[in-house]
Amino acid sequence: MTYWIHILNGRNMSKESDDHSMMYRLSEELDIECDKLGIPRLSSFSDFTDLELCVNEDEDESQDELIPDEETGYGYGIDDMQWFPISSGISCIEALRKHVADGWNPALNENDRAELIEEFDDCIAHLNSARIETGKFHLAVIM
Repeated sequence: MTYWIHILNGRNMSKESDDHSMMYRLSEELDIECDKLGIPRLSSFSDFTDLELCVNEDEDESQDELIPDEETGYGYGIDDMQWFPISSGISCIEALRKHVADGWNPALNENDRAELIEEFDDCIAHLNSARIETGKFHLAVIM
């Protein structure tokens, strides 16, 4: 599983995202660090809509083919997902990026540390490209 970052400006949602698998894989450990840093947990920005749809499709093979939503092109719409303020995401992810770059988790090998920082940088770039005052985002959990 992985995270994809989605940005919402008005009714326009970004659909393309790089995988952020390292962030997802380490999310429990990163949440502990968030608690220590006094910032929102990374996982608190998760949206499980896509995962829930995939699980439900797997469990109910007799389910009719879903009609894609007109706005998203997915089997669910914008209003079905959870969205969070851009400013909250920026402050959390920037703080985690700094914490990891400063040497968090010495057992993390340098390649994994570099990959995690790269994933944070990608998320920060997406968040900074959005309208901070009105935009929203989430980390979609993708199977």
